[in-house]
Amino acid sequence: MIGRWIFIRDGRLSGRTKLVLAVLFLLAMIALVPLRLVVANVPGLTARSVDGPAWSGTIRDLRAGPLPLGDVDAGLLPLPLLIGRPEMWIARHGTSAAPFAARAAGGEGWLRLSRVNGTVPLADGMAGLPVASASFTDFALRMEGGKCVEASGTASLTLSQLSVLLPDAIAVSGQARCEGGALLVPMQGAGGMEHLTLRVQGSGAWTADLALSGLPVEVSGPLVDMGFTARPGGIGFRASGQF
Repeated sequence: MIGRWIFIRDGRLSGRTKLVLAVLFLLAMIALVPLRLVVANVPGLTARSVDGPAWSGTIRDLRAGPLPLGDVDAGLLPLPLLIGRPEMWIARHGTSAAPFAARAAGGEGWLRLSRVNGTVPLADGMAGLPVASASFTDFALRMEGGKCVEASGTASLTLSQLSVLLPDAIAVSGQARCEGGALLVPMQGAGGMEHLTLRVQGSGAWTADLALSGLPVEVSGPLVDMGFTARPGGIGFRASGQF
C-alpha cells in the first residue's frame, strides 16, 4: 500500500497532478467494488440477483419499495461520487417491458430521485384500487428528515376496468409538489371528470382518493355496490397503504 502512494510524496509532481492521480487511484479502487454492495446500502432497494462492478452491472427483479422495476442495468455515477454523494443510475430498455430510467441516492432519513422517466407496471394494484401502471415524466423528489422538501415533474396512473359498465381504462396525471411534509400529486383525467389525489408521507404511508363525476345512475349505482361512496356530483373511492 505504501508503494502505491509514493507518487504523492514525489516532489517532481505538481499539486494538481497529485490530486488527479489520487482521484484516479480512488476511482480504480471503487471500480473493483461489486454493484451488489452498492444496492445493499440503498434503503428500499431489493433484488433477486446483482451482477457486475459498481460502475455498470445488471440487476434482476429490482424493486424500489413496492414498485417492481424488473431487470435493469445500473451503476454508480462518477461525478457525484467525487463530491461525496454516491448516486446510482438505473435504466430499463424497451424490450419485453416499457422503458424506464432514473437516478437515485439515499440514506437513513433522506432520499433523492431525479430524471425519472418511464412506466412501471403494477400487477397487484394499490390496496383495492385497480391501478395497472404508474408513469413518470421528468419526475424528481427530495426527502430530508422523513419529509418531502422538493418535488417536480409529472406522475400518472392508469386504472384498469372498474366495472363492466365502465370498461375503458382511466388515465390520470398531474404535477408533483410537496405539501405539509408529504408528496402530493393531484391528478386529473383527460375529460376532467376523473380526479385522483395521491399523498405519500415520508414514512411511506400513502392515501389515494379517486373521484368520478358525471356518471349515469345505471353506472354509478353498481359502483357504489362495489364499495364506492356517494359524493356531491359523483362517487368516490379511498384507498391507503404503506410503501
